[in-house]
Amino acid sequence: MSARRPTKPATRPMPDAESRQREAPDIRRKLLIEATMRSIARFGYAGTTIDTICTEAKVSRGLINHHFGSKEELIRQSYKALRDEWLAQTHGSLLGSYDRPEDKLRAMIKVSFGPTMFKQDYLGIWAGFWSAIGKSAALRKLNRELFDKDRDAYQAIFEEIARLRGKSIDSRRAALSIIALIDGFWLEWCLDPLCFTAEEAEAACLGFVVMTFA
Repeated sequence: MSARRPTKPATRPMPDAESRQREAPDIRRKLLIEATMRSIARFGYAGTTIDTICTEAKVSRGLINHHFGSKEELIRQSYKALRDEWLAQTHGSLLGSYDRPEDKLRAMIKVSFGPTMFKQDYLGIWAGFWSAIGKSAALRKLNRELFDKDRDAYQAIFEEIARLRGKSIDSRRAALSIIALIDGFWLEWCLDPLCFTAEEAEAACLGFVVMTFA
């Protein structure tokens, strides 16, 4: 048998310098945003400083100014990322195929108390930002946009259910009520995660929907 030359292992093409330069800043910005969220969850909004963020991210102070210009802009971008994640999870649940509008409503409520979001560290981030929204016009603007999207989505579903059932309800009031219920359970669970379970909170919100159309 003749000797065979060893085959050269296949190698992945190296990214060119331009793509590396383009990706690196995005990755660093994402790491700083995630570090900001962790800092707010640990120390609250008031306790979050440039130093606590840099410690969480394991970077120098200069990187924050380089990528965001200021702590305030980093905070704003961090809340925007948190808001966008919420929208992707809750409103994204409506992209499935549903036979009835009640199933859409149930999907949004269930994901609000599902394991992806209804957990102590994630709720701690929201609580930290909530404490700052009243003091920041930039955060208040982002929060208003989120609230409007949530209200519009819930209101449209309530209207669809009412139309199919031949009932007359105040769909705006119903939407405001379900949002307040979910937010209230989230805030209360931040204060004491042993006072009720995610299943109980979900059941209470679904019960409100039943009573609305009783």
